[in-house]
Amino acid sequence: MLESKSLQKYRQMRNRYRDALIINPIMTGGIVPKEVWERLVEERWVRIGYTICFDCLKGRSSLISKPPIRSFLEDVAKFFGGDRAEHTFGCRAAQFAVMKAISDYVDREGSEKHAKIVLADPLCHYTTVIAAEMNNLRVVEPPHSGYPEYKVRAEDFQTKIEEIKRETGKLPGLVAVTHVDPYHGNLNPVKEVGKLCEEYDIPYMVNAAYTAGVMPVNMRDFNADFLTVSAHKSMASLGPLGFLLTNCEWNEKVFEASKAVLEWSGRTFGNKILSIFGCSVGGVPLISAMYSFPHVVERVRRWEEEVNKARWFIREMENLGDIMLLGEKPHRHHLLHFETPIFWEISKRHKRRGFFLADDMIKKGIVGLHRGLSKHIKLSLYGLEWDEVKRVRDSFYEIAERYVRKFNLDYPLPKRG
Repeated sequence: MLESKSLQKYRQMRNRYRDALIINPIMTGGIVPKEVWERLVEERWVRIGYTICFDCLKGRSSLISKPPIRSFLEDVAKFFGGDRAEHTFGCRAAQFAVMKAISDYVDREGSEKHAKIVLADPLCHYTTVIAAEMNNLRVVEPPHSGYPEYKVRAEDFQTKIEEIKRETGKLPGLVAVTHVDPYHGNLNPVKEVGKLCEEYDIPYMVNAAYTAGVMPVNMRDFNADFLTVSAHKSMASLGPLGFLLTNCEWNEKVFEASKAVLEWSGRTFGNKILSIFGCSVGGVPLISAMYSFPHVVERVRRWEEEVNKARWFIREMENLGDIMLLGEKPHRHHLLHFETPIFWEISKRHKRRGFFLADDMIKKGIVGLHRGLSKHIKLSLYGLEWDEVKRVRDSFYEIAERYVRKFNLDYPLPKRG
């Protein structure tokens, strides 16, 4: 039996980063606006786990009208150019639903034309691979261009499609492209690949976890059959929450309802969607996404300003030692991945080794760098005001200047632009 004394640690927990400036690229697009989290408390949505279920009539949260979840999902579908949207347990669950539908489709009716193969971009998120593996689908990749840009070309997807066709006599069951790769922030050729999929008649999924909600995204423009979205990465929402959007052709296949009839009791569950485990997130994450939606719609219109901030910051960082951005140039996304030899050299001399950089940034009230890494760093400035962007730049400069002097390193001191 647990002693009451051992439980004190839970009552005493504090958020040490509650007031810090956040630059973690998986977090910045998901930062919940202050007015939203204040409203969540004010309206007492945080009072209970099943906070939306009081007026549920049909046993599925996406059909609830009070609060207006059903119409919210219709608006989400319209905003991203889909015919139908369902909320899911994060983007990974949305991808699982797509992979399950593809696997079932190949087994049931598409086996003569399509193989149980997913052709995915070589820097896709690991959840794409896991979702395919869980559904007995083999993942095949085209190459990328390698260091330092790591770019993916539509032509290489076509080459792989032809290779798969020669190997199996069939087409891939699915082509899956990550709109922006999660390692370098490269915008992948989703429109060009979408045209290929239309020509070959291959189902097509775009994973927009890092884009849908921070920049303009329309799945019709991509010729996509499926769009997977992460609300807690890119829609200013609490997690875990995602969305799966489909077109009319795939609605019934992806969102197939339960047909089970229990032998003894005769019970049925006709409103429950199999691929989203019957009923999806029914609490505060969904309410936060609804409150944040007007904010998300508005901020997408300011995407060019976010790109300009990122490009300015890239120039400033590359003035610091021999730091270099990895990924495409000119950069077209807020996720930034730098090669940082100046901080690597400092780490070799610092008693904290690679941890010094994240530690020193935290002391300056800036959190989000991966602890222990100094040879490469990833960060995002999305949503920051210009004075906050300059504060981040200045913090990197001040840390570099301090240790260049302390360890007498052969690096020129940077000049602020």
